[in-house]
This record gives sequence, structure tokens and C-alpha cells, in this order.
Amino acid sequence: MRTAFLKLFILLYIFSANISTVYAEKNTNLSSIENTAEKTSLIDENASLNIIGESAILMDASTGEILYEKNMHEQLYPASITKLMTVLLAFEYGKLDETVTFSEDAIFGIERNSSHIALDVGEQITLEQCLYAILLQSANEASLGVAEHIGGSKEGFAKMMNDRAKELGCKNTNFVNPNGLHDDNHYTSSYDMALIAKEVLKYDKFKEIISTLKYEIPPTNKQPETRYLYAQHQMIKPPSIYVYEGCEGGKTGFTNQALNTLVTYAKRDNTELIAVVLKDTGANTYVDTKTLFDYGFENYETLTAFSSDEFKTSENITQTYKKDFIDLGMLDITAKNNVYATVKKSENKPEYTQKLNINKENLIPTINEGDSVGTLDIYNGDTLVGSSTLIATKTIEAIPEAELEAQYKEKVKNIIFYVLKIVVIIALIILIIFIINQKNKERIRLITRRKNRQKKYNMNRRRTIK
Repeated sequence: MRTAFLKLFILLYIFSANISTVYAEKNTNLSSIENTAEKTSLIDENASLNIIGESAILMDASTGEILYEKNMHEQLYPASITKLMTVLLAFEYGKLDETVTFSEDAIFGIERNSSHIALDVGEQITLEQCLYAILLQSANEASLGVAEHIGGSKEGFAKMMNDRAKELGCKNTNFVNPNGLHDDNHYTSSYDMALIAKEVLKYDKFKEIISTLKYEIPPTNKQPETRYLYAQHQMIKPPSIYVYEGCEGGKTGFTNQALNTLVTYAKRDNTELIAVVLKDTGANTYVDTKTLFDYGFENYETLTAFSSDEFKTSENITQTYKKDFIDLGMLDITAKNNVYATVKKSENKPEYTQKLNINKENLIPTINEGDSVGTLDIYNGDTLVGSSTLIATKTIEAIPEAELEAQYKEKVKNIIFYVLKIVVIIALIILIIFIINQKNKERIRLITRRKNRQKKYNMNRRRTIK
């Protein structure tokens, strides 16, 4: 009897375990890591550079590390390097093949004798041609035309400029126009300009334009002749004495109030630097920029701390319903971007570690291909170097709630059915055992009765013989 019940218990346990495997267990690999480490400054306090300009900064374009600064948060007038923000918004909100039509306000809303390419009211050129005019010839009316095209008005565009500046972390910047013509309320800092310069560098077309020495705008609806645009930045224009090895171009600026301003990019091997100088005098902007670049390339280098091409992982995706975890399958995950680190050339190369940081809330209920699902954080010891965004490589659809409800009801029905079936089986087994037990008892009684009769018979026989 006990053996039979033990076998039934084992059978019931195995059966119930098989039912539960339809639903996946909670994914314990999806962890959230809080990053509290901050970057340490690489600025050498002992570095003494002879920078003539009022304010200057040298920044690693890949990492944002500041390698040198002089009064980098001082509010100064930017002049035409303002146009880097104008170009950034044009890339973010416009398309290169769009047609820009120039209004009377755009044509006549600039100072007389300021930089322009002689556009006319009603003239139409593409946004791409506008960008060449802005970056190569510093065309002020082209900047106003783009501002109206993107922001609806100069004032509307200025608000967009300031909002975007705040998003980038600029704290000492206020723009009132898209071209940098002087206004007492139009100012920035070398640090803020470096942030803007770093952001616009993400666009390959921008890099192509600033490295261009000559560009042609063909005849338009108002201009029968071809316009020829020429780069103004002397560090990319042979035979200028200021040509610099690795220089990619940049943006010049000048007003009587701002004096000379300059933003420049240079790259050697894997190291790309941004130099900004404000309130400088004449050619000293190039001298200061060369001093900054020489110092940067001689003392620092950019390493690839993490390569996105070498990373791939996967996570088991589950969906919760009434405390059940439903297995939706495996999600392949890749990394979106490389992570770079700036190091001093005199130091030993660090060994970088990785920490997976996936937010479980990002993984349900539906994951679309290309969705961000977390980050891969790269550390040098306890210092956070940077993070790469983790991207889903396919779409995993969540099961609709109605379908889950139907599945749940079916599961409950099946469980009830199987429990009833087991109860019936147990009852039958008990009945069979009872019947077998009763038969055994009856047989024992019969045997006992026979023995008793035989015993009585034997006793009576012995008495007869006597």
C-alpha cells in the first residue's frame, strides 16, 4: 500500500514539472549597473603654452577629453564660428537636396560689407550649396536663408540654436542670430564652441565641406554666372606658411568686437583634435592653433578602448503574465559605437574591462530591430572611460494579452483536467488495492477455516482410534 502511494507521488511530481517547463524562468542575467565613476582630468597643470588669444581650448574629438585650456569658460563674442551651430541644425533638420528660397529679410538683414556671395531676393539654391557658402565663404545671407528655411524666422532659429546648445552642455552661450554678426547678447565660450564643433563633426558631409579648397555653384534662377567659392582657413591652403600636417579644416571668424576667432580640426593616426581660440589677433589665431596641436600630438594619443565590430551577445527574452514568465526566444545584441580613450603618451597602455548594463524594462513587451536595450560600459580600473549603446538586431513581438489570457485559461483547464485524471487514477488504484486487499483477507479466512476444520478433524480421529 505504501509503495503504491509513493509511486503515485513520484509520477505526479514528474508530471507537474513537465507542465511548468512551457514557461521560462525569470532572466537573472539582465542586470542594471549604476555608474558612479567620473572621468579624471588629463590636463597637465605644469604645461606652459604661449597662447596669445584671450581664451583657448584643445579637446580630443573622439572622447571629449580636455587636454589644455585657457579661460575656457569666459564669455566672449564668437563672430562667424557661430555658423558651426547653424550648420549643425541644418544637418539635423534639413536635407541636402532641399531648395532654399531667399527672402528680402535674408538678403538685406546683414551688415553692409559683411561676408556674402551676392545672393538675390527670390534666388534659389540647394541646402548643400548653402552649407558650402556658409563654411567656405562665411556667407551671412546664406546663414539667414538657412535659418528661415529651418526655423521659420531668425528668432525662431535662434531659439533652436540655444536649445541645442543647452542639450550639448553649453553653459556660457547665447545666440541671437545664425551668422555671428555682432550683438551684445550674442556670446559663447571656447569650451562651449568645442562641444558644438565636436557634435557637428559626426557628419561626414561636414568634414568633406571644410576640407574643400574650391567649390562651384552653377547658374541659378537669378544668377546667370557660376559662383566660385574658396576656403578661407589658411591651415589647409598651400602655399600658406600656416599649412599644418593633418589639418582637416575648420571655421574662421572676425568682427571688430570679437577680434579673430578660429575653430580647427586636425587628425594624425587615430588621434583627432579640436582647437578653439577666441579674441585673438590676426594670424596669431593660426600660431596659437599650431601651438595647441603640437602640444596635443606630442603628448597625447587616442586609443580604441572598445571596438563594436568585436562584440556580440544575446539575451533570453521573457514576457510576464500573471506571475508566469513566457519564453519569447533569444535576442541577438550588437554594439552601436566604438569607445575611445585619451591617454598620455608617457604612460603604460591601460587594460580595459567591460560591464554589461541592460535595462530589463527596455526588453518588454516588444523589441524592434534597432532599439536601444542598454549599454556596454568600458572601464579603466574603477574609472568609466565611456559607453557603447547596445542595439537589438531583430524584432521580437510580445504575445497579445488576449492570446495570453486564452493560453492561461487553456493552461488552467489542462491542469484541472490532469489533476482530475490523477485523482481518478488514484481512486482507481485505491479501489484496486482495496479489492485486492479484500480478496487477500477472504483467502486468508478460507485458509484459516480449512486449517481449523482439518485440525478439528484430526482431533476427532484420534479420539475415535483410542
